[in-house]
Amino acid sequence: MPANSKAQRIPCTGILEDEIGIVWRDCAPLLEPALGEGETLDHVLAALFSKKAQLWIGADEKTLHVACVTELIRKGGTYYCNVWLTGGRGVNNWIYFLETIEEWAKEQGCDAMLIAKARTGWKRLLPEYKTKTIELVKEIDHGR
Repeated sequence: MPANSKAQRIPCTGILEDEIGIVWRDCAPLLEPALGEGETLDHVLAALFSKKAQLWIGADEKTLHVACVTELIRKGGTYYCNVWLTGGRGVNNWIYFLETIEEWAKEQGCDAMLIAKARTGWKRLLPEYKTKTIELVKEIDHGR
C-alpha cells in the first residue's frame, strides 16, 4: 500500500445486511460514479440484499470517506474477491481499506483479489496488483 506520512488511515468496516439501509443513503452518491454501463444503484442494492455482494465503508467519527462493494466470483479455476465498485474522497486516507478486504477474502477461501474495472490511477496506488488484461474501447462515429 502507498507510503504517505500525511495520510490518516481510515478504518474499513464490512456492513451487515441489516445495517445496509442505515448507511446506503450516504454510500449511494459515492458509488454512483463507479457504476458500469447498464448498472444501477438498484441493481447493486439487490446484489447486497441477496448476499451476492458485500458492502464496505471507510469512515471516521464525522465523515464517510469511501464506500466499496465486493463480490466473490469464480473465473476459470480461480476464486476471486472482486472489488466491483469503489468511490470516495481522499484516496490516500482510505486506500489501505483493501488490506481489511484482502484478509476477509482470505478467510472466505479466495485465491486472489481482482479489480476488474480498475481506473488507471489505481495501478500507481497499488503496485502489488498486476495488470493482467486491459479493455480497449473505440466509439463508432455514426455521423449524427
